[in-house]
Amino acid sequence: MEVTGLQNPVVKAAAELKQKKYRTQNGLYLAEGLRTAEEAVAYKAVETLFYVATDDERTMHLLEDAAAQNIKLVCVSENVMKKIADTETPQGIIAVCKMRQPKLENLLASGKMLLVLDRVGDPGNIGTMLRTADAAGVHGVLMPKRRSCPLNAVVAKISAGAVEYVPVVQIGNIAQAIEDLQKRGCWVIGADMDGDDHYTVNMTGPLVLVIGAEGKGLGRLVKQKCDTIASIPMGGGVSSLNASAAGAILMYEAVRQRRMAGK
Repeated sequence: MEVTGLQNPVVKAAAELKQKKYRTQNGLYLAEGLRTAEEAVAYKAVETLFYVATDDERTMHLLEDAAAQNIKLVCVSENVMKKIADTETPQGIIAVCKMRQPKLENLLASGKMLLVLDRVGDPGNIGTMLRTADAAGVHGVLMPKRRSCPLNAVVAKISAGAVEYVPVVQIGNIAQAIEDLQKRGCWVIGADMDGDDHYTVNMTGPLVLVIGAEGKGLGRLVKQKCDTIASIPMGGGVSSLNASAAGAILMYEAVRQRRMAGK
């Protein structure tokens, strides 16, 4: 098992990985923590694995699996680990992962249920929605390249590894993407408080669910482009749900309707 020791190039690499621009240009994101790194290695998405020396059996097993894939292993100090990490608890493991670049056409060919996140900026909400999307059988998630939280260590950790399994497509313009999806036969449903009760909205066909930003909801033009707007009844004192909760409810309502329809 080839291991690179702690040297100046490692410190330089750590500094580069802290730069959002560097990661974006190279299509990289970090998977921090043992469980998240295990999922990334299992999915064969890892380029480099930074770790702090340990005799922990589970970590050693992960390193062996990584070495078997010829993943570059870099042993670093706790101090360097903290410099690289996006989260407070990397657990001595950071996997540098290469982001997949799926094509929208391929997602449409493989399934008929997509999720669009309109300017969602909270990594916790994005990570939770990716985890739910994986569980609900969503075929892909579309996110804008700008004005949105990028895939990062927080998203990867909260998704509990789902970021490795749910294809994510970064798009330039959501309104234009919606038009393209509609031309391909998809029915686009946006989530907003002033829509129809989501129980009455048909979600059995080729479907695109659009979830808006926290506190702002759907953008004006995006909302206009949707075929219909679905709302979630609120029976308590709270007037709205956060993005991930609303997304989960709508995704599983779609699952329920499809099962009832035998699809």
